[in-house]
Amino acid sequence: MDRRVTRQLASALLVVAIILIGFKSLQPKSEAAAPPKKGYIEVKQSDYTHLEQEVEQWKQKYQDLNKEKATKTSKPSVKVMHLNINGGMTSKEVSRQMEKAEIIKDANEFNDYLAKKKMQQSIQIGDYELTSEMGLEEIAETITGNLPKNE
Repeated sequence: MDRRVTRQLASALLVVAIILIGFKSLQPKSEAAAPPKKGYIEVKQSDYTHLEQEVEQWKQKYQDLNKEKATKTSKPSVKVMHLNINGGMTSKEVSRQMEKAEIIKDANEFNDYLAKKKMQQSIQIGDYELTSEMGLEEIAETITGNLPKNE
């Protein structure tokens, strides 16, 4: 190769290098991602989507539990009993029947109430409709036909 060819080749390489530098400077610079602010972390989009789905699942579970709690705490159903009192039944027997039917909570408590108010001997033979909403006094009045006597 002679000098002339070598100079042309060097000139061509210089021109190509200048053109490449020009194009590179004209291209928008890809900014390096700024580091996250203090107290924050970077999360991949797929991880973020997964976390969003988990949040929705937990919200749904929370709503389901609230619905379940609402049904449990809703007013309990009212129990109704048709009580048939026959001749010779004691107040204890009547009390136990009402406790089994869940009209009263404690048969002994009701029997003690009747004794305290002196109503045990006043229980009347007949058919009665009682509900779990009735109080001890109201049940006693119904099955005896009497108002309770004060001590």
